[in-house]
Amino acid sequence: MLALLVTRLRRFDVAEDSLQDAFVAAARVWPAQGVPERPAAWLWTAAYRRALDRVRREEADARRLPLLIADPAPPGAGAERADDEGVDGDVPDERLRLLFACCHPALRPDARAALMLRFVAGLTTAEIARLFLVSEPTMAARLTRAKAKMAVAGIPLRAPSAADLPARLDVVLKVIYLIFTEGYRATAGAELTRPRLAGEAIRLAYLIGELLPGEPRTLALLALMLLQHARRDARTAPDGALVLLPDQDRSRWRHDEIARGVGLLDLLEAVPMAGEYHLQALIAAEHAKPPPTDWPRIAHLYAELERRDPSPVVRLNRAVAVAESGAPEAALSLLDGLAVRDNHLLPAVRAELLARLGRRPEAAAAFDEALALVRTEPEREHLRRRRADL
Repeated sequence: MLALLVTRLRRFDVAEDSLQDAFVAAARVWPAQGVPERPAAWLWTAAYRRALDRVRREEADARRLPLLIADPAPPGAGAERADDEGVDGDVPDERLRLLFACCHPALRPDARAALMLRFVAGLTTAEIARLFLVSEPTMAARLTRAKAKMAVAGIPLRAPSAADLPARLDVVLKVIYLIFTEGYRATAGAELTRPRLAGEAIRLAYLIGELLPGEPRTLALLALMLLQHARRDARTAPDGALVLLPDQDRSRWRHDEIARGVGLLDLLEAVPMAGEYHLQALIAAEHAKPPPTDWPRIAHLYAELERRDPSPVVRLNRAVAVAESGAPEAALSLLDGLAVRDNHLLPAVRAELLARLGRRPEAAAAFDEALALVRTEPEREHLRRRRADL
């Protein structure tokens, strides 16, 4: 709905405020009058009417008129018809328009990614800040500057063409994977996963693949997401508790999706390594194979990934693979000097390694540090159990 409002109104601020006003109105009206038969259509109409009222109030000030350029709306596509258009299903055109507008070269790469996560994926500022490992005020300021830049630059909101893709593909794929990452492992909340968000990332990647067929980077990212998403049903117990990979019921994995992901990797055998997504997809494929898991190969792949794209998260995953290969001390040394802002995963991994080495007081302190940072309930409960096991 947010993507649809932005492309209709050409105003980021009006779209956000109007949709929030509509949610407030629903929270006030629905408990008394009942939930409408089509809640999404009700919200759309309320938001669109509020937006039109605000725009009309601002018409006297030309400097505050919408400055973003968009394709002309089809005849009769006003608020009266909006109830039946897109609000109860997918809106791929609007999302693709925003996807490519937000990654315009006039914007800084970090601003492009933040805008796409906010307006294409609908993530909150806090969620985006956690994905980028920065503070929420920093991300809020980044979003504000990016929206102003888009308005001043007159960046077009239009359906993308294949000619638009090569210069913008890396940023688009990065954001799609960030969307998937939040869906695969939520950064906060009562649930460990957000499957619909992960599924939306995969859908967007398929749309990009249709615009630029055979592009190795897109195929690699699709393979990676399919292989990871295929395990979604087994990653939590019926009560919502976290289930670690070795303990998962593999009969609950989506084996058709695994086969599709492996098939995409097969297509990439004839081309040079397609970058970080290709390496990560190869790692995911190793996890999808029947046990025993080839941890030395996974550790080697993570080492190559770190060489190509060094980051604290890659180093953290490499350390886990090294530990599983039988070298917890070497894994612990890989974590020396590593810093991941406001994230529980680093102290959690350090705690597990210290526990394996019999250094229980240090492990307990690391578990306590992780518990102070964790933001999802399933992971918090898992850490509590592991802390109690000491």
